Amino acid sequence: MKVKELIAQLQTYDPDLMVVVSGYEGGVEEAGYTSEHTIALNVNEDWYYGPHEMINEEDRHEGHERVRAVYVR
Repeated sequence: MKVKELIAQLQTYDPDLMVVVSGYEGGVEEAGYTSEHTIALNVNEDWYYGPHEMINEEDRHEGHERVRAVYVR
């Protein structure tokens, strides 16, 4: 994905949304798409995980603030 393609995709989202990327697992790869998700903030304490988690129906993460975010992959 080129910067101009990423910019075009990001312009379709609310500009106040947080942008998140994959946590620590090694390596990098070319960005291919963006998607919008609800995330729970400050869920993980271990250094090798990103601090936040995308929410799905199995992961409730009660007691953690939830925000909408753009995931860049």
